[in-house]
Amino acid sequence: METKICTHCNKDLPTSEYYVIRKTGYVYPYCRKCHYSRYTKRTAKIWRKENRVRWNEDVKKAQRAFFGRQREGVYLLITSKGLYIGSTDKYNHRINQHINNDFGGNMKHKGAKVLFHFLLEEIYDRKTRLKREKHWIGKLKPALNKAHNPDYQKIPNGTYIKK
Repeated sequence: METKICTHCNKDLPTSEYYVIRKTGYVYPYCRKCHYSRYTKRTAKIWRKENRVRWNEDVKKAQRAFFGRQREGVYLLITSKGLYIGSTDKYNHRINQHINNDFGGNMKHKGAKVLFHFLLEEIYDRKTRLKREKHWIGKLKPALNKAHNPDYQKIPNGTYIKK
């Protein structure tokens, strides 16, 4: 195995860690990691700074495209503390919020950890989606949906008790 010393970090690395120009066989004097940090990363940062308006437009366009690919519907979460049913127009994004607990929703407050999730129904109309969410809550009676679950009753202090 051939090795070469990187001119930037002075590490002796195998030639597979270097970029090679295929036509000429020329091997760059610095490794891939140094190439990225020295050229690619810095060049991108300078471009973003000089083209701030274009960069913001590109980011917004990418976000719209990402959210446009999201599925809409009623979903089921199987958690460490029971079932949870919800509805959303951005399925993957909402599931990540539940999993990462970076959103102050039911999972974080109840100390539940998401074990499994899936889309019960794909529905694009908001009103229909909310009706179907209530339908699934009534059918499956999930423990974490106490506000809409017919098995639970709200008492004056704002908590729910099982009927």
